[in-house]
This record gives sequence, structure tokens and C-alpha cells, in this order.
Amino acid sequence: MGSIQIDDFMESFESDLSYWSKEMYEAHWLKASEELSAGNSVSFITSITEPDSSNFIRSWSCYSIDGELIFQERLLFLDDLETPFNLKEPHKNIYSYESINEDGDKISEWRTRV
Repeated sequence: MGSIQIDDFMESFESDLSYWSKEMYEAHWLKASEELSAGNSVSFITSITEPDSSNFIRSWSCYSIDGELIFQERLLFLDDLETPFNLKEPHKNIYSYESINEDGDKISEWRTRV
């Protein structure tokens, strides 16, 4: 079990440990945090199984836009990524920012200042 906290908002999640170990998730989150500190939008993967046999990966996408950090809980459908899934730099596997989904509904998101 893990959790994410954005200001007063906190949510728990369960990470699958069949492909990555706890230490691998932590190393990924540290690298993603470094990239985010450099102003890049990133994906914090929260649960991953073997990418070659998976349909999706669970993540929290974080977009750095105009001095704000915008977080969205996302399923990364591997067939829908703009570029093939990059296991060497998993923080770069992220959809482009959108605030409205394909059905015209607002995407849930949490904002905080940098």
C-alpha cells in the first residue's frame, strides 16, 4: 500500500509487486520527482505488471503548467501512448494534458502551487 498527498488531499493505492519491487517504485518516484523539480511533466507509476503482456499501467500524471502542479490519476493504456512505453525512463510515459475527456466530462484533478 502507498499513498499520495497533495496539500490536504490524500489517497491510498495498492502497488502490484509482481514486476517491480518496492525499491524499484521508490527509485522511479525519486527520479520522477527530480524531473518534476526541473519543470517537466511526469508520470508517477503506482502499479505496473509485465508491460509486454499488460493493457494498462496505473499512475498519477503530474503536469507542470504556469507555476502550478496539476495531478490526475490515470490509467496509461499502452496502445494509446503517443510513443511506445519507455521502461528505461518510465516517468516520461504520460498523456498530453487535457482537462476534458472524450465524452466532454471534466477530468478529476488536484492542483497545487510549485
